[in-house]
Amino acid sequence: MLCNMARHLFVLAAWVLVVIAGPAGVTRAAPPLSWTNDQAMLTFFEAVAKIKKNALAAPDTGDIVTNALMSYMRESDPYGHYLPPHAYRQWKAAQQYSFHGVGMEIMERSGRFYCFPRPESPAAGAGLRDGDELIAVDGESVADHSIYWAGTRIRGRENSPVTLTIGRGRVHREMAVIRTALKDKSVFRADDSGLQVLRISHFSPATLEEIKTALEQINQNRTLVLDLRNNPGGDLFSAVDIAGLFLPENANVLAIETASETTGYKARNRIWKGRPIGLWQNGFTASAAEVLIAALITNHAGLNFGTQSFGKALTQKVVELSDGSALIISRGRLKDPIGRCWQNTGITPVVRIPDQNRYWAQLTQKQLNALNK
Repeated sequence: MLCNMARHLFVLAAWVLVVIAGPAGVTRAAPPLSWTNDQAMLTFFEAVAKIKKNALAAPDTGDIVTNALMSYMRESDPYGHYLPPHAYRQWKAAQQYSFHGVGMEIMERSGRFYCFPRPESPAAGAGLRDGDELIAVDGESVADHSIYWAGTRIRGRENSPVTLTIGRGRVHREMAVIRTALKDKSVFRADDSGLQVLRISHFSPATLEEIKTALEQINQNRTLVLDLRNNPGGDLFSAVDIAGLFLPENANVLAIETASETTGYKARNRIWKGRPIGLWQNGFTASAAEVLIAALITNHAGLNFGTQSFGKALTQKVVELSDGSALIISRGRLKDPIGRCWQNTGITPVVRIPDQNRYWAQLTQKQLNALNK
């Protein structure tokens, strides 16, 4: 419905130009508005025409429509956005194989962007740390821009430099990073104090096979932890498939609720037959990472440790419009195996451990040992 409404908006923008562009002093009768019988749409059409006719500085019709769409998406959808044609072209171009990044995830919270470099990435090698605030890209402030704009500006041609201005505490630093063709590795062995730990930095289509390979090297008679701290999510269905490795066949994993239907996903291909695992989370554990945590703790296959998670439980869809622009719309609501949605609230850990605590492994081992007695 929203997509159709937006298409009408662009149609009416063209109609306004036709009405306004007539010879001076001549008033033309408006043609029949057969394209809609929605009174709200007719009112919007009328308002645009009146603004064009009466404003001291007559704005461009496209600007009115663009600003209206941007404002609506910003106010009504926490992850929605409108990309005008030039911005959408740039965003699509940046996804091409000829463009490369710096191996870093960006998360937005309260209008600010935070950096999370992947292990062994150019961003990590340049000195960026988890939680650094992104201030500017090549000298241009990210303020008042979208996360899509920031991601587009950071990506570029292989071996070309990009300068990132980051905030760490009260200090701003400029860091030059070389864009590099990256192997999308997302799973890292990070044992801690005798505890078997697999860190998942993000979810990609390759993460499932990485986890399977890692589990072949894990002793199932010992405690295992999945470290999902600072994991912003990624490929949702990769997280669903990974949950299945730790759950009984056909256990409920996730439900996605849209305006028209609810689709459920169940566990399959179990590999882990050992004791319940530990799950580490913090305030930047989001989206697909929360899906994995919710599935395991709800099915009593794991305990979560840390602080309240981010609270992103909406899926987005890119909807292209006829003029080459696009809407990014939150389309699906994520729910755990018993129907709870963690949007905005996040997932509460069973055992709270602050980020700065140095004894995550010891506290986790103690709690899981008690559980398995």
